[in-house]
Amino acid sequence: MRKEGAGMATGKLASWTLSEEFLDEERLFAVPGVCERARERGSAIGLPPVLAGSAAHARSVVALLGARAIVQVGAGAGALSLYLASAMGSDATLTAIDSEPENVRLVREACTEAKIPEARVRTINAQPLEVFTRLTRGAYDMIVVNASEPKLDALVEGALNILRSGGALVVMNVMHHDRLGDPAANDPQTTRIREVVTGLNEREDLVVSMSPAGDGVLTAVKARL
Repeated sequence: MRKEGAGMATGKLASWTLSEEFLDEERLFAVPGVCERARERGSAIGLPPVLAGSAAHARSVVALLGARAIVQVGAGAGALSLYLASAMGSDATLTAIDSEPENVRLVREACTEAKIPEARVRTINAQPLEVFTRLTRGAYDMIVVNASEPKLDALVEGALNILRSGGALVVMNVMHHDRLGDPAANDPQTTRIREVVTGLNEREDLVVSMSPAGDGVLTAVKARL
């Protein structure tokens, strides 16, 4: 006889798998396989892939907001940039910031292959916090940050400063390889992510939700006060 806990675990895995496979990313762009090739190029230099379920979640936030000005911190190999760009209107711009020049090159390569106009995806090779100081406060619709960023707390504060009222901060990979919800996981990076998540959840000026899609996505909407 199967134990109830085992059945629940199997059901959760099936649900997670369905959410990962739900969106057919092949129809997002005219060029077949462009997202998968972006992931492969990233894997070749040791970048962890952005899973489809979490990328689809972030993409839906772009559409929901009608986001015209988006900032992505930690651009990776470009797969997430492609997802975000696929939901943008013709007058929207994605600014992808990464401190690693190779990552910036991969984003440009992915966008070129996907035939996204160069003017719609701006890449910046710099330290994100330095760039934030030059961006207009309250002018951006959506900021996307990866939870693995070493200065996550400062990046989140900086992101909220440049985010408009009603805009959204999206933190990718927030479950941190399923360690966030594990009380025994007390390594420095997990602890730092946990503190940032707790701080966001306690703020009265944010409407916060968390999804287990991919490796977890936290969405914090800046409330209209």
